[in-house]
Amino acid sequence: MKLQVITQPTGTDILPLSTAKEFLRVDSSDEDATITALINAAVQHCQDYTNRHFVVSDFNLYLDDFYNCSFDIGPVVSITSVVYQDSANAQQTLAASKYWADFKREPARIRFDSPPDTYDDAFNVVTIAGTLGEAPQQPVVHAIKMLVAHYYENRRAAVVGTLTSEMPLGVSALLNPYRIIATK
Repeated sequence: MKLQVITQPTGTDILPLSTAKEFLRVDSSDEDATITALINAAVQHCQDYTNRHFVVSDFNLYLDDFYNCSFDIGPVVSITSVVYQDSANAQQTLAASKYWADFKREPARIRFDSPPDTYDDAFNVVTIAGTLGEAPQQPVVHAIKMLVAHYYENRRAAVVGTLTSEMPLGVSALLNPYRIIATK
C-alpha cells in the first residue's frame, strides 16, 4: 500500500516568511532563503509527526488487490474514484456502490463489497483517487514557529560542550492532539 500526494505544500503556504521573521525578530532580508528553508523543514516535520497534510491536495493510494484498509495520512476529505486492472488486464472503474468510505474516523478507512477479480501478474492494480488535507490549527502553526526558531538558533545537529535536544520543549505537546495514529 502506497499513498502518493499529488500536491506538496511549500512551507510558506502554511507559515508566511514575514510571520516567521517577526517571530524570530529578524528585520533584514539577508537570511530570507535560509529562513524559508527552515520553514519548509519545520512544516514537513510537523506533517510527518502528525500524519496530516496541511494543504488540500489530490492523492492516489495504490493497492496490490482489493482489501479493506485505513489511510495512513489525512484527513481524507473524499474518494473520487477507484480504478483497477481486471482479470483480463483492462482498466475498469469500480462502481461507488461497491465501496464505503469512513471519513469521520481518523485514520479514514475504506471497505469493499464483493470486489471483482484483479489481474494477477502485476503490482498496484487498484488505484484509489481522492482528496485530503486541511489547514492546520493554530497550535500546530505555533509548533511550526517554535521549530523554525529552534532550527534558526541551532544550525548544527550537535554542539560540543552543550546539551541539545532534537525538538524544543512544547512542540510535541502542541502536536500530539492532532496526530493521526494508524491502526492495523
